[in-house]
Amino acid sequence: MSDQGPTVFNGRYELLRHIARGGMADVYLARDELLDREVALKVLFPEFANDPNFVERFRREAQAAANLNHANIVGIYDWGQERGTYYIVMEHVSGRSMSDVLRSTGPLQPDRAAEIASDVAAALSTAHQAGLVHRDIKPGNILISDGGDVKVADFGIATALAGGTDAGLTQHGSVMGTATYFSPEQAQGKQVDGRSDLYSLGVVLYEMLTGVPPFQADTPVAVAYKHVQERPESLSDRGLNVARSLNAITMKLLAKNPANRYPTAEDLRSDLGRYLAGAHQVPGAAAGAAAAAKGSVEAKPSSAELVDPTTVQPATPAAAVPAVVPATAPAPVAPVGPVLDPNALAAHYAGGYYYDDEPPRRDDWKRTVALLVGLGVLIFILGFLTIAFGRQLGVFGSDDDAPAELTIDKIDVPRLIGMQVDEAEAELRALGLVPVRTLRQNANVAVNEVFDQTPPSGQRLDPGAEVELFVSTGEALTVPTVLALSQEEAIAALAEAGYEWDVESQADIAELGLVIAQSPAPGTELAPGESVTITVSTGPEQVLVPDLEGRTLTEAFNLLSSAGFRVDGEPIEEPSEEIEEGLVIRTEPAANSLLSAGAPIRIVISTGIPQVVVPTVVGLFADTALATLRNVGLEPVTQFQTVPFGDPQVGLVIDQTPPNFEEVPLGSEVVITVGEAGPEPTTTTTTTTTTTTTTTTAAP
Repeated sequence: MSDQGPTVFNGRYELLRHIARGGMADVYLARDELLDREVALKVLFPEFANDPNFVERFRREAQAAANLNHANIVGIYDWGQERGTYYIVMEHVSGRSMSDVLRSTGPLQPDRAAEIASDVAAALSTAHQAGLVHRDIKPGNILISDGGDVKVADFGIATALAGGTDAGLTQHGSVMGTATYFSPEQAQGKQVDGRSDLYSLGVVLYEMLTGVPPFQADTPVAVAYKHVQERPESLSDRGLNVARSLNAITMKLLAKNPANRYPTAEDLRSDLGRYLAGAHQVPGAAAGAAAAAKGSVEAKPSSAELVDPTTVQPATPAAAVPAVVPATAPAPVAPVGPVLDPNALAAHYAGGYYYDDEPPRRDDWKRTVALLVGLGVLIFILGFLTIAFGRQLGVFGSDDDAPAELTIDKIDVPRLIGMQVDEAEAELRALGLVPVRTLRQNANVAVNEVFDQTPPSGQRLDPGAEVELFVSTGEALTVPTVLALSQEEAIAALAEAGYEWDVESQADIAELGLVIAQSPAPGTELAPGESVTITVSTGPEQVLVPDLEGRTLTEAFNLLSSAGFRVDGEPIEEPSEEIEEGLVIRTEPAANSLLSAGAPIRIVISTGIPQVVVPTVVGLFADTALATLRNVGLEPVTQFQTVPFGDPQVGLVIDQTPPNFEEVPLGSEVVITVGEAGPEPTTTTTTTTTTTTTTTTAAP
């Protein structure tokens, strides 16, 4: 940290640390000093800051997403321009992205995957109603907070729906997004709408259930081709044990033709809600069978029911259906009333589980064989039940005549509540049952004591069946904060609190060995014995300072940011004889210095050739004047002016141009005028001769 303090955007958002790098921006954890809260600050990459298309997309993300107010959408607080680039201030979600969750845990439980998909659909419903298509739904843009909340992030490539703004963010025919989660129309550069987001959500749901996306290839182009040309393998065909309704929902989302997907995200949420409420089979077939067994008139399904048209068959004469019926059972009554047309059902319930997009499957013979095998097994079971029922009536003898191998001894489940878990598990194993331990917080029951069980005592189970034991972990414990502690101090604090730990390392501006992050977050309720991951700083990464001499200020800022440095304060201005005005002279520290990533750098900018104040040389002897001017970097030029012979200005500077105290560029000429004596004047001398006449008088 420099003496000038941390980097602050807009005089308000103080950058704390770098937390992520996206497709066109870096994301930093920052503190809003005005509202005293943590926020996420997204800064556009320097190479995009001068690209009008990217800038417009970035600006539109802020304006569009800021108007989306929903619990499952990452909130946008502010945006602006600073330091030669653009930034967005967003809600900070403490947690992990779905891509991180899938990498660390693998496939999710079906119900949890359906819950997450339902929350994402709720977010998309709000966005679609506002006229926005996300266009990049993928696990990396789905955030799961430490509390389990689902948030959809990054509407950076959202585009206006019909009737929106005057110009979309991308033109028709362009391809944007992530290839693995493309919709077929995106891969072909066609017009997209909300159903394209639902296709991408279907890919995410498929990956949450199976651990892998439906289409994989060596290149993005090959993946996009599969989205357009190939039919996805259904969950059941992959051997995944999920409910028929959830399988149907997923495959309906992955329909190639948008018309065969859910019309809206709300329709998808409705089906997911029915699945989560317990509708684990596609309705229709079971109801029809029940109605036929009772001999009742087949009722029309209500608006809340969903019918799988693939299970509705034309009425079949009773004589054509083989069955084994006990002798005393009443004859079945053929159903009466109208027979429902499968095509009509498909049209009526197009918003439900129904999926019909591609030509008929080519493996119908396999399904036929499987049907025949299943029918044979069903006949065998019905025959066995008929014989057993007849023995009960004495028609085929008594149960005592049954072969010994058909007698299966049931096991009575003992009462285990109140026992220590180790004792309870040992007792179950001794009886031939399999214990399954589930830890739960319970402040009223001692640690490691069983407080509930499933199934309850007294129920009879087959050998090898599972019995779930609910074991108390005592009072709820919360994860202590170990941020800013040394690794040794953090481990000691976690051990004292009863937690395990995992250590990860990461380069950071923090001092070597200090904890810079932890998961779960401090204060999170966590059972003792669970693991807490701490991230320890390996110190700042060392980077060479780039040579920026002769660069513009914008270029210098972008290069320093790309290298991982931050520009510290305003540029220093300095005159230079070699560097043109406005260009970089040097950096402080100097170029090629080895500094830590994130270190502050000062930029020195040229103000051009230095200015010199012309000194006063009038009245000085010529030699002195010449030396004075040369000493300050000026070039004297001498000229002479005649003055009278014997004048005191002879040999002195009597004038100068430019005048004294004027600022001129270094090396400028200064003309001095030196007094030069005129010719010596001519002198005329006049001599006066006096003639004296003497007169002598003789004596008489």
